[in-house]
Amino acid sequence: MRKGTAQERDVVWMVLVWGRVVVGLVLAATGGVAFGHAWTREYAPLWWVGAITLLVGILLVLSGLYARSRPADTTPQVVMPEETPQPQEPLVPLLGALLVYKYQRITHKQLNEALEQQRKERQDRRRLGEILLAMGAITKPQLEEALEHQRTILRQKTSTQTS
Repeated sequence: MRKGTAQERDVVWMVLVWGRVVVGLVLAATGGVAFGHAWTREYAPLWWVGAITLLVGILLVLSGLYARSRPADTTPQVVMPEETPQPQEPLVPLLGALLVYKYQRITHKQLNEALEQQRKERQDRRRLGEILLAMGAITKPQLEEALEHQRTILRQKTSTQTS
């Protein structure tokens, strides 16, 4: 199937739009004349269809004229990035997740309190492990055990990626 040029498509579009206006005028006039006669109930739908067709045609004509009269540099351009970054899975399990789920050393409530405290510290953000130690939720050996688990997983992942 051959696709027409932009100019051919514009001509077809304008014929269809102006044709809609003309059909709307004819239907509205026919229905409107009938309003003065006894056949009003029979021709009233013609008037309504004609009026709606006419209005839609006029709106299409006006929108086409507006689109042609607008300067080319005001057309909004949507720029899509070549590749949208996908959220990546962390290389190692998060410390809070390890302490809650794997080792069951802290509760969700304690983790949320520590994270909230970490968020409040704007300038000198301490690490989560340090905050949990200061809160007394975990001991130093428990923290070292979780961190060693993270290091082991990181070593395993980096060794599989390089080979």
